[in-house]
Amino acid sequence: METTNTRSNWIFEEDDGAPTPPAVVRLMLQYGERLHLQQARLQITTSRRVFGRWLGRRIPSSYGGAYVYLTHAKTHAILINLERIDHKQERALEVVIAEELIHMRDWLDGDRRRHAKHGHDRIAYRVAEYTGATLEEVRSALVPVQQREYRYIYACPQCGKTIRRKRTGRWACRSCYDRTGHHYQLQVIQEITPSSSDLQ
Repeated sequence: METTNTRSNWIFEEDDGAPTPPAVVRLMLQYGERLHLQQARLQITTSRRVFGRWLGRRIPSSYGGAYVYLTHAKTHAILINLERIDHKQERALEVVIAEELIHMRDWLDGDRRRHAKHGHDRIAYRVAEYTGATLEEVRSALVPVQQREYRYIYACPQCGKTIRRKRTGRWACRSCYDRTGHHYQLQVIQEITPSSSDLQ
């Protein structure tokens, strides 16, 4: 479901017709106005699924926010991943929204540079300047990424070497390929469940 903000060319879209949280809408409008972005076409979501559909690919859960210009649609797109934002930090949501809108402002101004070191580069200083947050608040706006546990154990049918993987896929044994020149496709020999995760 799409809801258009009548004050601009911005569209807020969420999964299953859910409304965009009012704090997100308010901060987007506030910083959009401060950065003079109201006339630009922009799609905004808090859903990784919706953002992934716009981009045509899966979006990692580690993203706290993301900005991209969609050339095929001639519009800007922003993801605010609420699951990664540390809501215990008073200004965390504001910092993430300001950062993504600064990326958009940079794009419109012709600056295509990316982060040099996230939280320690020129963009972090600009976010701090616009929001009044400290650099520490900018750097701690996101909840630390939790590494996904291994779920599968694969084995090479040739040499028996085992390898752990977090998701299924087609994997080949590099050791055997280097020795023989043949690809030996690894086979799943065990799916790790929480009760069997203590296996080494």
